Amino acid sequence: MKRSAAYHVGQLLFLITCCVEALAQPPVPKQAVIEVPFELIRGAIIVSTTVDGAGPFWMMLDTGVDPSVVDLETAKSTGLKIAGGHEISGGGTSHNVAYETSLPIVQLGGLTATKVDAGAMDLSSLSMKLGSPVGGILGYSFLKGRIVQIDYPNRKVRFYRMAPACAGGPPTCTILSFRYKNAILAKGVTVDGKPVTAHIDTGSNSYFQFTPAAVDKLGLSEDVARSHESSSLGFNGNLKNHEGSVRNVTVGSISVDNPTVIFFGKGMGMDKELWDLRIGSAFMKDFAVMLDFQHGKMTLARDATPKSGE
Repeated sequence: MKRSAAYHVGQLLFLITCCVEALAQPPVPKQAVIEVPFELIRGAIIVSTTVDGAGPFWMMLDTGVDPSVVDLETAKSTGLKIAGGHEISGGGTSHNVAYETSLPIVQLGGLTATKVDAGAMDLSSLSMKLGSPVGGILGYSFLKGRIVQIDYPNRKVRFYRMAPACAGGPPTCTILSFRYKNAILAKGVTVDGKPVTAHIDTGSNSYFQFTPAAVDKLGLSEDVARSHESSSLGFNGNLKNHEGSVRNVTVGSISVDNPTVIFFGKGMGMDKELWDLRIGSAFMKDFAVMLDFQHGKMTLARDATPKSGE
């Protein structure tokens, strides 16, 4: 089973593919809500985490990664078992290898997860770009089956037993449905009035990004022609992109006119994605983002202050 993961920070794009099978569903938190603080570094959500009692390590919380990732040196220092390597496909033209492993016990604040599937690989480039050591990336193999709220304005991640109701309607709250297939694929998003499949990626620090297929599908060639060339460093080398704008992107009830966007170039590793538009942290940073993986619902809220009893 093919699993893919993507991370974009500044002009850095990692596209990771590993083959690892899920071992266990995550336990439901005993408390009604578990709250964990995070730091936002260049758009990346960074949390303090222990692995099998070792650490703490700074790890990213990234909805665009599956399975989770542990730095190779961190894996070795904590005595994790590492299986045969797999060549990683992704943006760029060079070659990299990830090794199958599992995180026996992951402690994140008051939340404990066991047997979290992961790929062990060198994350030194990511650490260098963030300017902070990164011991791993907690992705879908950690998040699946959970109800998670990423409260960007208050720098809190909350894990719920039951998803709380979002008080008020638009524009206070907007709700989208999603499914998961190698990425969070959400409905209810339009570009210039045309419906698209959106990928919700907390590991991307961009606003909106388009695949080459979406440019053709949505008739955005003139928008690309007005854009300027840009480049990013992919996990497998350099990528050539274009930075420009489109007339409008609407996410549920939230309408954004003339947003800055990235158009991925053809042949840069983004040609066969199941999504048209990737939504990153530059857009989500103004909201508390609830991702209910149990029911396939996403909520964007302006006010996420937990109410009494939650």
